[in-house]
Amino acid sequence: MKRLVSMSLALLIVIFSFASAFAMEVPTDTIIRNLNGTQEYIKVYTVSPDTDPKGLIEADFSHEGFDYSYSVMTKNENYFENEMQHSEVITAETEKKDLSAVLEALPPAVDYDDGIYTGTLYLDHTTIETKAAGYVSRSYTMSETKEYANLDSNDMSYVPQTITKDGKALQLVGVDWQVQGTSLVDDLLVPSSYKAVASYAAKASYNAATGYVSTATYNGRVSCKQLESITYTVTYVGKETAEPEVISYGLFKDRKSLVIGCILFAFFLIAGIFAVLEFFDYWDKRKMKKKAEKAKQKSLVASKAGQQKETLKEEKKCEEEKYF
Repeated sequence: MKRLVSMSLALLIVIFSFASAFAMEVPTDTIIRNLNGTQEYIKVYTVSPDTDPKGLIEADFSHEGFDYSYSVMTKNENYFENEMQHSEVITAETEKKDLSAVLEALPPAVDYDDGIYTGTLYLDHTTIETKAAGYVSRSYTMSETKEYANLDSNDMSYVPQTITKDGKALQLVGVDWQVQGTSLVDDLLVPSSYKAVASYAAKASYNAATGYVSTATYNGRVSCKQLESITYTVTYVGKETAEPEVISYGLFKDRKSLVIGCILFAFFLIAGIFAVLEFFDYWDKRKMKKKAEKAKQKSLVASKAGQQKETLKEEKKCEEEKYF
């Protein structure tokens, strides 16, 4: 059984090798002509760019009374071209939020190339958006100056210790007393009114942007030009043979029919081999089943014979005990 399976696998390998030998590129066009007294057989192939052109050249062959041999091959590249609208979002970082700084960071146009499509994209100014990249806390001194005039004395009780500015409490840090008016007392001028110039201050903080990020959309037309296929034109030059060669394919019309017939024959041959293998497998299972049944019957017969023998021994023993 194993030997038959191995033979079947080997046959499969041979058949696939045989089929691959004929799996050549099929011409997309064939031209037979006589050009200025030269007989030519031209085969045109349109294949993928990675096809080896040497594999398209056939050995010398005969056709309708002419012996043809390879002469020349020409190559024509076929490109796929397409164009479409494309948009890209570009990001730029600036220290300031000024539009002039943003426009300096964003170029008016950029080149686009993704390996397939190429082109130029242009800035759409209406799409520019600028946001803070982040924030950091910074501190500063908030200060304020207050004047309190027409005071009858330079008494500190006239000056408030705290004031409020923009919701922030400022503490008194100093007072500058100025004489506003004088009066004559005993032939002496003495201050009669004062003005207090009070200075207030307090520590405050605010969030400052660490920088700015601007985004903008660039639009434009992009295009691609890729090598899609290559057309090879293979020319064979023919010489008239003394006796036209007649190729016989037996029951088949031509070489292609012969190849298809061989593949079909191999397919049915393999199917027949597997059918035979299945039959032998069924036959082996049937024989094994019969052997198992015979062995079972023998076992039952032997079991019954043993039981009868034991029964006779018991009866004989009972007879002997009866007489004694």
